[in-house]
Amino acid sequence: MRPRSRRLWSTATAVVLALVLAACGAGETGARDVPATSITTTTTSTARLPQGCDDITGLFAVAAVLDAPESSCGQWVGRSYGRAVRGATGSASVWSRRPAHGTALIVGAVHTLGQGWFGPADTAVVEAISDPGDQTGVLRLFLALPNGSGPDVLASPWFGLYNPSISAERNSNLMQDVLPREDFYVAVTDSQKLDVSGLPPTPESIVHEMVPLYDPSGATTTNPTWAEARIGDLVLLLGYPNDTGELTASVGRVLSDDEASQTVAALADLGDSEGSIPYEAEVEIIIQGTAVPGMSGGPVIDGQGRLVGILVRATDEHDGVQYVRAVRMSYVVSRLTAVFDALTVGDQEAVLGYLEPQD
Repeated sequence: MRPRSRRLWSTATAVVLALVLAACGAGETGARDVPATSITTTTTSTARLPQGCDDITGLFAVAAVLDAPESSCGQWVGRSYGRAVRGATGSASVWSRRPAHGTALIVGAVHTLGQGWFGPADTAVVEAISDPGDQTGVLRLFLALPNGSGPDVLASPWFGLYNPSISAERNSNLMQDVLPREDFYVAVTDSQKLDVSGLPPTPESIVHEMVPLYDPSGATTTNPTWAEARIGDLVLLLGYPNDTGELTASVGRVLSDDEASQTVAALADLGDSEGSIPYEAEVEIIIQGTAVPGMSGGPVIDGQGRLVGILVRATDEHDGVQYVRAVRMSYVVSRLTAVFDALTVGDQEAVLGYLEPQD
């Protein structure tokens, strides 16, 4: 899902990986129906429109599925797609609109922001929470229009809230080498909408009022807004591919820890560079499914409409099989909570209104 990067996962022999999963008891899946194309050439225009979302699918255009709202696929996508954010680069996800200030929490992939965003290139980045109220927003988010007709053409501002620690060696190479545990951020947006068709204006200080968004089921305003991914569950992947710029989806299956570890080990045996990145069960999930460059930072949604992960990496396809890595929302929440708890009382009070209430 990373544009202009080194290869994500090797194109070599996803068939071997499928055999590994079968040995773990995964069995046959709908992946056999996915067209066999490269990650660099897969487009939504050639993807097969699924009959339903009750099995693994290839990529499909969200707009096409919404034309059949009575279908199970149309219902799932219809209540979920408003959480996908078109970014200035890549995608992002709406986590919650429950904070006391009425602002929205945004989560995304660090590598979509670019090198040097949280500190000079080739220097270590320290894990931190920042007060959005002390910042000038950056216009880089395009939220779903409240009527559901598409992404807004007016930009919403990005205010930083949390960044992970990133090693100096990986805060380089255009941020293409960051590991999943380093590849997420939490930001805040507000109700401001600004025209960026000409010279981009400067946002005002952050506004404390409800952010307008298409969310027909109240997934971003009802507790819980997120959940732990469950082994074997089907999940919905959403984002904006670079090649089309259109909101796109696929359905994937969450692998068990054993399946995920053996998949990565198989890549290592094949000499694939992705095999050198061990699976970290606390940090990430690996999904048998489909994603392409530009979808990084997009949401992974469970069947109840809750956010379970953030897309960060994907393999190439081979014989219709692909695997996607996503940072767990449970890990995002745990790191944000740990850093918040370490703040002084005064600093906690400054940012508390931007966080999800604990209820």
